Amino acid sequence: MVMPRCRVGMALLLLFLSAGLSDGQGFYLPLHRPQGCDGSHYFNIASLACGQCGAFQRKSARGTSCACLPGFKLVSDNGGTSITCEKCPDSMNGVTQDGWNCITCPKGLTAEGKCRCAINEILVERNTNGELLKVALCIQCDGKEQSFATSNALSNMCIRCEPTFISVNKSCSCSEPNILTGGLCFSSTGNFPPKGIATVRFGKL
Repeated sequence: MVMPRCRVGMALLLLFLSAGLSDGQGFYLPLHRPQGCDGSHYFNIASLACGQCGAFQRKSARGTSCACLPGFKLVSDNGGTSITCEKCPDSMNGVTQDGWNCITCPKGLTAEGKCRCAINEILVERNTNGELLKVALCIQCDGKEQSFATSNALSNMCIRCEPTFISVNKSCSCSEPNILTGGLCFSSTGNFPPKGIATVRFGKL
């Protein structure tokens, strides 16, 4: 069974330290956490310490590796700090979702420097054959009858909207006076129990 990289790193570190210790001696490791590393450092899971990210890099979202700064694309990625970043041309203000290509984003950028689209739109960066587009597309999902489509959680695919939206509002929206709760759409004319406070009384044992 293959051990995860972090367990292998810890095992080697402990073996190295214990080899130089005689009976009665001990050692300690300072406590570091991923959130304790600043924006230009990542948390090295092998040494349990903060490591310096390279040029045009910053700490990744998870904090255990480095990522390219907004406006820079990946050229190589071997994990950790072993990545190379290159600035995108001024004519292409964004980076694709996978980080490997530059692209023009017509509707603005996210904090990560990637294209963003409006609600109920999906982001399209490639043709159906995989060819990269020079300008990203924001395509609105067809929420009308027969289609009843809405964007998924990742905003990269149109899917059929939640069944309660269709049965109550005949669309992919839950407009007033209908009630939206827990991701479901309920009719305002439904027989809901009156609001109140439930009281439970227990008898004495």
